[in-house]
Amino acid sequence: MFILCLWASKKSRGLGPRVVVMVLIAAIVRSAEWLNGLGARNWRQFATQNYFDKRGIFIGIMLCAPLLVDSFIMLLFFVREASHLLVEVKREELVRKKGNGKKSEGRTKATKLTKAD
Repeated sequence: MFILCLWASKKSRGLGPRVVVMVLIAAIVRSAEWLNGLGARNWRQFATQNYFDKRGIFIGIMLCAPLLVDSFIMLLFFVREASHLLVEVKREELVRKKGNGKKSEGRTKATKLTKAD
């Protein structure tokens, strides 16, 4: 799942795969209580002792914690990309303002020259 998160977090992948992975993680974490109950009822089929208590500590540590770390890493990638986009937009805005400022200065000087003649 960690590799899938890193794969989906690449900037070139777009928003779709990231959202799908985040929703998948959210669905698994949300269903952890149900999975804990299922494990508590059927633990004899796959384990030698019952790890699944009523509070769900085992499933929380073994399943939910790594998934939440993955989603936090994806969130950091989102914030990083958003900050880079904000910087890009602001730079472009400053370039346009600077370009418009030079054009308006040129127009003002040309208008003053024609009025003086």
